Amino acid sequence: MRRYLLIGATVALLAVPALAFAGATTTTVNVQNNSFSPQTAPKTVGAGAIRWQWQPGAFNHNVRQDVKLFYSGRPTDAPHTFTVIPSAGSFHYYCEVHRFSGMQGSIKIKPLIVNPTPTSFGVKWSTGSNDTGGKFDVRYRVNGGSWKVWKNDTTAAQGTFGLNGKPVIVRAGRTYDIQARSEKSADTSKVSRWSPAARVTT
Repeated sequence: MRRYLLIGATVALLAVPALAFAGATTTTVNVQNNSFSPQTAPKTVGAGAIRWQWQPGAFNHNVRQDVKLFYSGRPTDAPHTFTVIPSAGSFHYYCEVHRFSGMQGSIKIKPLIVNPTPTSFGVKWSTGSNDTGGKFDVRYRVNGGSWKVWKNDTTAAQGTFGLNGKPVIVRAGRTYDIQARSEKSADTSKVSRWSPAARVTT
């Protein structure tokens, strides 16, 4: 009986991020002379957009992810904004003009856990915007073990983990970590780094 109470409590807690999805907010990164502020922006899939905003006096800057999963265009000093709705992954980016002066940053986007039950849970790694990639790799580990492939080059935005025992049967008393990364649809060698892990404890 106690085990089922623990599972129920965990399921209730896991439902909280799904509620937060409705309250998505935009995170603003200020583009100023030789810096992005904040330099690192953590977020969960579906929690809102990332917006880079050029500050008055900012000179000849742009935003380029390493393999152009997102790109603001040619450097400019004109006041403007650049916005993406990110998919899961860790994305390093820089200003093409001032990269070696330290003008670099990153956004770290964690997958969202949805619809948890004692025997399965959903994972959302994209909102479908394709702003930061159109294909995805997804991997998992159980109880801190080795990482294993769940999805490879998928165009799906989400999936149900544990459904019909695929990729594994979800059991009580285990911890499941999920990571995802984003890829270019036309060239899956152009990929982000792995996202922070979303964790589920049953």
